[in-house]
Amino acid sequence: MRMTRIVALIPLLFPPLAAASPIFVSNEWFIEDGGTYNVNSSVNNNAYEVQSGTLNILPGADIPFVSAYGYGNGAFISMSGGQVERGILVSQGNLTVSGGQSRGWDSSSDVGGDGVNVSYQSSAQITGGTFIGGNSSVQAGSGIVNGVAGKLFLSTLKISGGTFIGGTGSGDYYGGSTGASLLSMGNTTVTGGHFLSPIEINAAYGGATDFLGTHLTYQNNILSGILQNGDPIHVQIYPENADATVNASGTEVSFLPISSIPEPTSALIFGLLTTLVLARRRSHRSR
Repeated sequence: MRMTRIVALIPLLFPPLAAASPIFVSNEWFIEDGGTYNVNSSVNNNAYEVQSGTLNILPGADIPFVSAYGYGNGAFISMSGGQVERGILVSQGNLTVSGGQSRGWDSSSDVGGDGVNVSYQSSAQITGGTFIGGNSSVQAGSGIVNGVAGKLFLSTLKISGGTFIGGTGSGDYYGGSTGASLLSMGNTTVTGGHFLSPIEINAAYGGATDFLGTHLTYQNNILSGILQNGDPIHVQIYPENADATVNASGTEVSFLPISSIPEPTSALIFGLLTTLVLARRRSHRSR
């Protein structure tokens, strides 16, 4: 089972809407002053990390990588256009996307990057945009990932639009030739969107994944019907540690945890988080 991915940051060109400015360290801009900053053009090889404040990614933006590590201080990323070349990572922060494209990094020797990764008590709302997993000969990346181990640390993802595509290469535990369009380990609600690769759901950590719409069916691991916003859905689902239920009216398909699954200990969770953060920071800086 795959866990969450992690990396680091990005810059800006337009004058900030706050008095201070980001701190620049080794090709990474750190936003930690609570201000609001806009990017609408190329920032070359510079990345952004938001610790306290807001980064607006606007049409015309071209950014290598973006992350948010809120640490309880309020970290916000908003994307309405442009592109992020090596993915967006949100940990203890907030993300809204209405347009643009975010793509995970490619790798010949490591796991491919995710288009978006939402983890550790974060929230994300996706109403539009394109999200593509990175290609890899080891394991392809996912279009979007939601979740991290432990009920206390679950993130929340709401998808009402957008296009989601896994990278090329081996899938996760299910194999195949692509990554997942969506990997859900946290609390996820889907009311729209186009899912062009399989969906992987792992409820081992207590997350619930719900699809809302009309004429929804789930047979032989295929979810079909019309989502609430009118988008058709017909996609292979790979559930792990999850029970699927379809309500009588066909308006909701839910994947809930199997009750016998034990809750991971806090020590294990924080150990995993620390390892993942350090590994992904090293990985990003080496690219």
